Amino acid sequence: MERQTYYVNVNPTSMEDISPTKVDDGELIEYEIEANEAEYKDLQNLLLEVQAHDMELGDLFTFKHYNDEEIDRDRNEFQRGLEDVYRMIYKLGTPETKRQIESLGLNL
Repeated sequence: MERQTYYVNVNPTSMEDISPTKVDDGELIEYEIEANEAEYKDLQNLLLEVQAHDMELGDLFTFKHYNDEEIDRDRNEFQRGLEDVYRMIYKLGTPETKRQIESLGLNL
């Protein structure tokens, strides 16, 4: 399958953004990747899952936020998802993207 260049935005409020066009915004962190159609779809689905978990509507209307164990479990699950996102971006990333992610000091 043919690879194309994409730019991935990992902003928590719009994490699903994968664009074939680089956005020229100094405040936006984008990672350049090269992916085929299947890899693109896999990353898109992963981004949507992580963002959906972070913004679960059900949590807004419960008392789960008063339960420390539930909060810790939720944070850990979100963190694992975010690490999966960075791991996949690293795998598909250009050499510059790999350097950027390595500089974050994540344990991937």
